[in-house]
Amino acid sequence: MKEFNPFRLDPVNHRLWRVSDEGEHAAVTITAKAFDVLRYLVDHPGRLVSHEELLEALWSGVDVQPEVLKGHVLAIRNALGDDAQRPRYLETHRGRGYRFIADVATTQKTDNRLSPTATSPLIGRSSQLNALHEAFAQASKGQPKIVFVHGDAGIGKTALVETFCREVSNHHTTQSYGRCIEGFGGAEPFYPIIEALSRLIKGANGNKIQDALVAVAPSWGNQLGGILSREHHALLQKVAHIAARSRMLGEFCELIEVLAEDEVFVLLLEDLHWADFSTLDLISAFARRKSSVKLLLLATYRSDELAVRGSALTQLVNGLLLHKLCDAIHLTGLSQHDVAEYVRSDDSEESQSFVQLLLHCSSGNPLFLGTILDHLQNIRMISVDHGVWKSDVPLPDIRFEIPQTIDRIVEAKISAVDDETQRVLEAASAVGNVFNPVVPATAAGLSAYRFEEVCEALCRTRTFIHRYGTDTLYSGQVVRLYQFNHALVREVLLNRQGPLRLAQSHALIGKELEKSYPSELRAHAAFELADQFSNAREWSKGLSYLRTALQTAKRRFAHQDALAILDKADEIALHLSNGERGLIQAMLLEDRASIYAANHDPRALQAFADLAQMSERLHLPDIRARAELGLGFALSWRDAAACVPHLEKAAHLSDAQSEPQLKARIRLSSATWRLWIAGWDPELAKICEESLIPLRNGLDRQVTAWGLIEYSMICLISSRYRECLETVDANLEILVRHAEDRPDFNIFRAIWMAHLGRPWAYTLLGEWGRAMKEFDASETLFVGNANRYSTCTLETLRGFLYLMAGDFLAVKEICSKLGFYKEKAGHQPAELYTLVLPNEIRHCELLAGAAEVGLGNLNVGIDILRKLERDMLERPVITDWYWLLYLEWSLANALLRSGEIEQARSHADRMVERSDRSIEVTWRAMAREVRCRIAIEEGDLEHASRLIHEALHMTEVMGAPMIDWRVHRTAAQLHRAQDDARRAAFEEQLFIKKAQRLLDNLPAGHRLQETFTRLMA
Repeated sequence: MKEFNPFRLDPVNHRLWRVSDEGEHAAVTITAKAFDVLRYLVDHPGRLVSHEELLEALWSGVDVQPEVLKGHVLAIRNALGDDAQRPRYLETHRGRGYRFIADVATTQKTDNRLSPTATSPLIGRSSQLNALHEAFAQASKGQPKIVFVHGDAGIGKTALVETFCREVSNHHTTQSYGRCIEGFGGAEPFYPIIEALSRLIKGANGNKIQDALVAVAPSWGNQLGGILSREHHALLQKVAHIAARSRMLGEFCELIEVLAEDEVFVLLLEDLHWADFSTLDLISAFARRKSSVKLLLLATYRSDELAVRGSALTQLVNGLLLHKLCDAIHLTGLSQHDVAEYVRSDDSEESQSFVQLLLHCSSGNPLFLGTILDHLQNIRMISVDHGVWKSDVPLPDIRFEIPQTIDRIVEAKISAVDDETQRVLEAASAVGNVFNPVVPATAAGLSAYRFEEVCEALCRTRTFIHRYGTDTLYSGQVVRLYQFNHALVREVLLNRQGPLRLAQSHALIGKELEKSYPSELRAHAAFELADQFSNAREWSKGLSYLRTALQTAKRRFAHQDALAILDKADEIALHLSNGERGLIQAMLLEDRASIYAANHDPRALQAFADLAQMSERLHLPDIRARAELGLGFALSWRDAAACVPHLEKAAHLSDAQSEPQLKARIRLSSATWRLWIAGWDPELAKICEESLIPLRNGLDRQVTAWGLIEYSMICLISSRYRECLETVDANLEILVRHAEDRPDFNIFRAIWMAHLGRPWAYTLLGEWGRAMKEFDASETLFVGNANRYSTCTLETLRGFLYLMAGDFLAVKEICSKLGFYKEKAGHQPAELYTLVLPNEIRHCELLAGAAEVGLGNLNVGIDILRKLERDMLERPVITDWYWLLYLEWSLANALLRSGEIEQARSHADRMVERSDRSIEVTWRAMAREVRCRIAIEEGDLEHASRLIHEALHMTEVMGAPMIDWRVHRTAAQLHRAQDDARRAAFEEQLFIKKAQRLLDNLPAGHRLQETFTRLMA
């Protein structure tokens, strides 16, 4: 129900009411469509809603003109008694849209509480509670806070944060929570964050949350598409870009800045010791982001789990604490005073002895303490009266056996309840620490309704479990969530069940989970389903869902999570029958190798070698061909010549493929990578073009898309920059959308290619402003996923853009960041920016040499470039042929400036000869431009005229927007030397026009505008 005084809008019953001062409701007459328009505007108060947005939301798929809105807006104003000239409710923005300006209140309540409403008082945690309130106060002032609450199992972490959240709930706060679930190295990437956002969407301010997702976090919106409203889903399809799937860290930080702008947003992440790597990366990214939002992020984790599960979490917390980017609250055992308060003992010696006994047995652990008290009460040795615990027998007579582990005590509690309750708890334990009554009911042999009744009875006494909010199933059914009071309770329940019975429970639970999710949304529960079916020993089915979870991790570019999933998948594969084990192991190994390759991890070489041997032994020619391609790619990182036999072998193996489209895919990949690695070859280019025919004519659109993604690299190195971008945009979306269907596609490499190729293509197109945005977006992705090689490569590509724009100081800063000047600086670069492979080291050396020349340090720069040229010629690696062209250009310019004309001419001639082996217009025109300037310096104006004519023809026919201004400037210089003032003036005008286009494309006020202006002069 939405309220804007004195009206109340009821979207469920489709009614508009006017509320009098006496509280009486009177129905307001309004047409159905006008009501829909009003409801949409009220759902989005305070912001401009365009004509197009309204038409798409309310008349989707229908051809309607914007003028139709005027009649409905007039009807709304008549119903509300609003004046268009002095509006109180609806403001018109002529030609643009409408804004609902009245204050809107929501009368319904969210079920987004972080804790149950009724709990026992918190004992012994006053200082910790005060610390949380202090953090809340700072967050209220726009100083975002991250607080980790940690301690051993049962120590009271949840009780502390629940009490705090309940105490601040009366303030103006937004609260939500997500929990990490125990699984194979974590859950699906960002699992607790997605859960928290889902709860917000289902709450009273769901529309505001969905607006924010569409506006600033479309990639998160894509992950939550199943619960978005129809209109928001439609808006999302308009704004979401395929690359946004991989920009989740940056977008989440921006989303938080929206949600926590006006009131404090308390976000609780529970059981962080089970967190996926992506969630930890997200916390790290936000902690290091400078912002002034009102966010309080609370995270709980078990200290006793870190030794076996939490090395990444330990590194995160220690790193943030070191840089004072978070606070940590360590909960230890209760003191004797606290235990005395807990049992409400008096000052008598007997009571104090009773307290000391409890403290000794429980070690001050609140969970153990409560369990021991319950146990003693059950055997009638103690009793409780109005909260006061007392001994019913003399203290020396208390002879209960204190177990070495708590499971015996928990077992005693379990045995004390009836058989039906035990079945409920045992079935629930097979689901997880949090469960709803629908999924485990069948395993307990009960209906969901009866299962819920038993759970509610347990919750009333807080025995074993407690309420944990509600959830809405995809069927629309609202169910209660329950949580075990402690993970140890669940472990005891699991251990007391025999393996056959437990496997049967997991199988039944898995089937119920499948029923809970429509087939098209089952990927969201893939991890849970894999867990259930593998525990049920249905290995094939468990592995199938695990591979679906793997594809989810791939789409999110979450490398570490994907590798953790593969570790578990390898374990499951060992249980498969001999007939299917080999193929599955080969497919899993290919997945692992592809992840290594995308990270340029040295382990990729061995993984692809093992895959080649395995696929040969199993007679899998298609996988073996892909293994040879991978081997060639991995070898090219250090030796371009060594990779060629493997790429040729892949093409040869494709001859055994009977399907023309699949055969063409391998042939095109082989030829493409040979061109990319070792240089342009007309015969290989012909193979690529010929392979496109069966690829495009085949029925499998996904195979076509994969081939065209590979082909986009050919476009990039043959001056078809726009075609490269269009090819990537059109086909990457297809691959990512169908990643689950085709695990044989290396989605990681496709995304990697896109995020490196796009910014470089825009650089060559002269669209430098757009290129810098792409660089920033890709850097967020690579840094967030700790992809070292891609981060370093991106830095060097950005450096080449700065070189072309004349910002040589910025280039030198990049080289310093990458460790080129580490001997002078006296410190090593950060791990993420440490150069390892020869090609990335050479890129940095090329940058440094060119930057030194640009800054006037000619001898230093020339020495760096000459040494680099020797290295490249003696042992070429991947793409050396491409960057050798820029190196020759840099040397020719440097030597020309230093007066060494003959040597400058030698390098320029080599660049002309080498560039002419390719069809890359940018480098061919640059070669002729520098050679022309040398010819002018030598007085050979006839040769200079021929060279500049060729360069002008190339740029006019094919286009080279990044450097055509240089060609026209040199042409003007030549005509002035020829005393042709008219033609010189003409070329001068073209030079200024072309350069101004680059200048205008840069962001206003950016430092490159100043450096490029100097370069032009």
